[in-house]
Amino acid sequence: MWGVSDSDCRIDPTIAFADRTARGVAPRLLSGPDVLRIHLRSTAPLALLLASCTGMVGGPPAPPTGTTPRDGGATCDPVADAGTPPPLDEEPIPPERVLRRIHLVLHGRPPLPEDQDALAAATTDAEREAVIARAIDEGLDSPDFYTRMLDLGHHWMRNGSFSTGAQGDGYWGNMSTHLGRCGAETVHAGAWIMVPDSGSDRGTAWCDVADAPRREVEPWWAPGTSVVLVGDAALETREVVDAEGVTHDCGIALSGYYNMANARGCGCGPHAAWCYPGTGLVPNPLPGSQKRDMWDEPARLVAHLAWHDRPLSDLVLGNYSVGNNRVRAWYLRFGRQTGIEADRLDADTTWFRAEVGDRPRDPLHPEPADPEAWREFVVEELAPQLLSLSDRARSADPSRTLRWDPRAETGPAPGLPAAGVLTMAGTNSTFPRERPRAARFLEIFACRDFDPPPADQHFPPVSEDLATSGQCMHCHALMDPVAMAFRRWIFMGTYVPLPRLADLADLEVPQDLYVPARRYPNGRWFAAGADRWAQNWLPGTTMTPITEEDLARNTGALFLDTIPPEYTIFGEHPDGTMGPLAFAKVLVSSGEFDRCAVRRIYERVMGRPLDPAREGRYVDALARQFAADGRAVRALVRRLLESPEMRRGL
Repeated sequence: MWGVSDSDCRIDPTIAFADRTARGVAPRLLSGPDVLRIHLRSTAPLALLLASCTGMVGGPPAPPTGTTPRDGGATCDPVADAGTPPPLDEEPIPPERVLRRIHLVLHGRPPLPEDQDALAAATTDAEREAVIARAIDEGLDSPDFYTRMLDLGHHWMRNGSFSTGAQGDGYWGNMSTHLGRCGAETVHAGAWIMVPDSGSDRGTAWCDVADAPRREVEPWWAPGTSVVLVGDAALETREVVDAEGVTHDCGIALSGYYNMANARGCGCGPHAAWCYPGTGLVPNPLPGSQKRDMWDEPARLVAHLAWHDRPLSDLVLGNYSVGNNRVRAWYLRFGRQTGIEADRLDADTTWFRAEVGDRPRDPLHPEPADPEAWREFVVEELAPQLLSLSDRARSADPSRTLRWDPRAETGPAPGLPAAGVLTMAGTNSTFPRERPRAARFLEIFACRDFDPPPADQHFPPVSEDLATSGQCMHCHALMDPVAMAFRRWIFMGTYVPLPRLADLADLEVPQDLYVPARRYPNGRWFAAGADRWAQNWLPGTTMTPITEEDLARNTGALFLDTIPPEYTIFGEHPDGTMGPLAFAKVLVSSGEFDRCAVRRIYERVMGRPLDPAREGRYVDALARQFAADGRAVRALVRRLLESPEMRRGL
């Protein structure tokens, strides 16, 4: 490839690097006027190239092949216009450095002595190239590649500590009845007991009662073993009726001050699935804890897709995730807390058995029955309120669609379509409100930066709609249409906020939510943020396109999370799907996801970020090839490792 690519009208960065290095200047990629000034030494005027192209080199992306340029101008003929480029006079880096770079990228360490010896033993260029090619092949097939992609996922997703149901001194995120153990000196030494905030008669008091209720079970957290449950924990009742005649579902844990517990008279259920081994006073974020695993989940999905050559767009379009037994238990409890499909969930005795179903898993846990293996699951299998829209079959088909408009519909919403990372617990907990979620996901998946506007830019006078007025519109014009898709995931509870999906069958929005006034919303909804909604979700604004009449007719209209098809995001119109899935479709169909993904992966492999202002056409070319390769990360990494840029240390 010479100075300008005939496929995307861009300057080849290797030429810029070679010339700059030869002149003793610190190596950096050049584009646009810098490269033209250095390399176009023919008599052809500079204006010829600029006038014949669709835009400035390094400027806005060129239209895809076969389409009309956005400005209506002619497409460029770079081969004819660029002239004869000077020869490359920069020697590639030696094979030893190439091998070292490959091992650092794929293994996270320098080559081992045997790798270096193999290269040293090669006596011809062909033999050395064979050693390097073998290093790439073996590295991409090594579990180290999975580990490196996991590290990429942690840096890319940027979700913080999993704080759902957590305070500084404890953790209730498991949404389960908490368990402790009887002391070694008691009659039932080592047995598991309930540890509710009050009522020791349900827990520790049973440890010294010889004829206490006792049940031996295979627990979900240690399949293939057995534990003993004592006292109330041993009970298997599905429902209880309290002294006031109220029926309680034993699969639902109630919030406490330190520990959660289900209703009195309830136990731990099948395979102790309603309980969690540990108290609420252990805020453990270390490996082996559920709190750590929920933080890990988004990055694990990145690594999983890379390892199994799945389209990386499944990160946002997929209805599935990956998890070990603790992650699976979280989603099971998230679903079971709603009471939706309770019979099916309670009857499932395979969700914690790693060997069942032969699900794709991570390469670090190859043993079939290892409960620590991160293996695939369709989210709706465990959390029925997160809809697969595919009869619980794995899918990332963009045709998955659910339309629900509370302005016209009555009753609760049918659920929320699952959308990969966009509907994960960890990310929706880290970014706990709709606008931060929109901003962070735009940064993560579209590489958008929300910077202050230029000082000399003028805006309309500020009004109640931040997306169309005042300086705020500089960010909110993009943020607010996306934010409305993320409003349904809320947190309910006073001392311990727990995640819920608003206006589903288990949590219908009361019609008297704002009686007597919006400043003082209905009881339990105040703690969920209903007073903030009254201030921020104003009817008639971009983020809340409802009328006062809609709200009066159905308070659930407040949770309208279908981005109107007339809105435009990245030049695309949403298709009317409710929730974050509509945003995911726009991300992918617009090409923004692909452009952002290749930038993140390029930086990880090559060691420097791509500058979209100067190298925009190179980003576009990489993105087009990435999409053509099925958005497979392994294929992109291979291309980069085999590229001339890698051989020149770029």
